[in-house]
Amino acid sequence: MRQLDRLTSTGRLLAALLLATVTLLAGCGEGSDTGAQNASMPASGSSGSSGGDSSLPPAVAQARSADTPVNPGLVAADNVFALNLFNVLNQGSTGNVAISPTSIAVALQITYNGAQGSTQQAMAQTLQLQALSLADVNNANAALQAALIDPDPQVQVTLANSLWMHLSDNPVLPAFTQANQTYYGAQVGDLAGAPGNVNAWVSSQTNGLITDILAPQNFATVDAIIVNAIYFKGAWSSPFDSHQTTSAPFTLADGSQGSCQMMHQLGNYPYFQGPNFQALQIPYGQTGRLSMLIVLPSAGTDLGQFVAGITAVGLNAWISELQPAVGNVALPRFTSSYGVSLVAALSSLGMGVAFNSEQANFNGIAPLTYLSDVEHKTVVEVDESGTVAAGATTVIVGTTVVLTPEFSMTMDRPFFYAIRDNQTGALLFIGTLVNPT
Repeated sequence: MRQLDRLTSTGRLLAALLLATVTLLAGCGEGSDTGAQNASMPASGSSGSSGGDSSLPPAVAQARSADTPVNPGLVAADNVFALNLFNVLNQGSTGNVAISPTSIAVALQITYNGAQGSTQQAMAQTLQLQALSLADVNNANAALQAALIDPDPQVQVTLANSLWMHLSDNPVLPAFTQANQTYYGAQVGDLAGAPGNVNAWVSSQTNGLITDILAPQNFATVDAIIVNAIYFKGAWSSPFDSHQTTSAPFTLADGSQGSCQMMHQLGNYPYFQGPNFQALQIPYGQTGRLSMLIVLPSAGTDLGQFVAGITAVGLNAWISELQPAVGNVALPRFTSSYGVSLVAALSSLGMGVAFNSEQANFNGIAPLTYLSDVEHKTVVEVDESGTVAAGATTVIVGTTVVLTPEFSMTMDRPFFYAIRDNQTGALLFIGTLVNPT
């Protein structure tokens, strides 16, 4: 009867795809695989996996063994898509906006494995994948996962993936499951316990920062959920002294005055003074491979209009201009939480057909499927010791040191920021801070 109902109802949910991206600061180990069975990888990017590659997905293990470079075409595509999407989400927003481009891109690229026909073409356009084959995408993601293993002695990046299905009645095509396991290391769990067991798995993988990624619903009509979790744990290369943190004013977007806890530090940072902005890069860990890039528009500049003008090419140009400089840095201690449905934004970027129950084609996942929703949540916490960030994406598939001149940069007004892997160029998180409180 489930099979008949599935084929005759366009309103039933068939599959869901979740992605959680997390930044952790100190000492927390990998989360447990609560409720998952037949696990093929505990965590594909864990620094704890340095003893061997047996727990990694086959393609990731191969990429790590061969030291395969990350295809710059995928990084470029992800960054263009990220800034396009961020600009759409930031338009008209009066609060903090923060997303994980890596989370959203990988979530949709796993889904892309099951897209066909015009739906695949629309996703390729939106995700900027026109120049890449599906094999290119999967192989590049495997190399990216491998490249993020043990990036720095004080920075940990951990990836984990799982696939949840009704194990007694599984409609997901074997080819889709195999691709997920080969390139993304899917663990298998039973949807009979959803949403509790799925949410518990996500919570453990995100160290409790994301606890309700899957909303209550009738999971008897859901055929599969794919989950990917990414951990990033890093401390500032030079921590801020908490004794220098003081209460300070912060000018809000409407010109009114708020207050924040402002951290202070004198140090040497990669810095660039643009025509109407300052750019600063604050490194994490011992090597500084990963860093937070902060772009502070000049006083009186509208942040929304400024962000609308940021492109991947322009951002790379600014980064290339960064030079070591000694300066006084003042950065708010803040927590930013953001959640949004991405359906409207992705549709505006050209992916609308994927959300049309009559036109979408995801027959590579299961027959008669379409995307009924894409939800994203991000939490970013910044303090004197470093950064903690968590991101989660759900895709519901339904039927159908040289000293240079001094500078001063005080982030006492809205600004744009990004957490970036400087080796690959991947933007792990990007955001705007409008109100630090």
